[in-house]
Amino acid sequence: MDKKFEVAVKGIIRRGDGKILIVKRSREDDHAPELWETVGGGMDEEISPEENLKREILEEVGIEVLVREPFNVFSFTKDTGEFKVGITFVCEYVSGEVRLSNEHTEFQWISPEDFKKYASVLSLYKEIAAYANKFTGEHEHFVISQKAVLIRNEKCFIGEMNNRKDLWDLPGGRINNNENREEAFRREVREELGINNFEIASVLDYDAWHTKSGFAVCGTASLIETDEMIDLSDEHISGKWIAENEIYQFFDILFHRSGVNLCLSA
Repeated sequence: MDKKFEVAVKGIIRRGDGKILIVKRSREDDHAPELWETVGGGMDEEISPEENLKREILEEVGIEVLVREPFNVFSFTKDTGEFKVGITFVCEYVSGEVRLSNEHTEFQWISPEDFKKYASVLSLYKEIAAYANKFTGEHEHFVISQKAVLIRNEKCFIGEMNNRKDLWDLPGGRINNNENREEAFRREVREELGINNFEIASVLDYDAWHTKSGFAVCGTASLIETDEMIDLSDEHISGKWIAENEIYQFFDILFHRSGVNLCLSA
């Protein structure tokens, strides 16, 4: 029997900071040339939609992702007259630098609310708006932040933030949607310190506070143990090991914000 339609898989790829990846189609594309879209493509192998999408994302933009839940089902007719049914999945960025194939000419990491500023198709505007309403709405008023305390020789590792000179912090970050606590913690340590193999020894401290903008934040600090070398991400420009008598030099910008009351020799 002849096939009546083709199936496409697309991904809303999000980073830990909440921004999503969009790409601009080339001028020579046979459908919607020079319009912005999310990453994906047709299913042409007998593997699962999730595996097809991971392959398409790697081929088109060169990054590794974790494919999460399906978010939307859509259909459209290409400019060539071909009818397609599509499935959009929410994807978490894992690793890699964006490297475009010849299918696209530009890329941007944007806040979902800003997608309306980019030339695209009505159906994708609606899809991204629905995503923004679900994932950047009221849940943002309560954030769970996890910090990693790596101690060696009675000294603790901290990093200087890339986006603000002289701001030092413990490695870590918040729990994304559809992650459990340990998944999020291991992802943040892997992304920020380049460490894959480590043990979570214990939760050292817990605190809750409100930011200046009114968000409620719960913070936990967990002790990790590893002998691996540190390979800082581009979120940090440098790192250092501090002794217990140096902690209070960083108290206002580090431990109060992170919810940590730390004794390194404990």
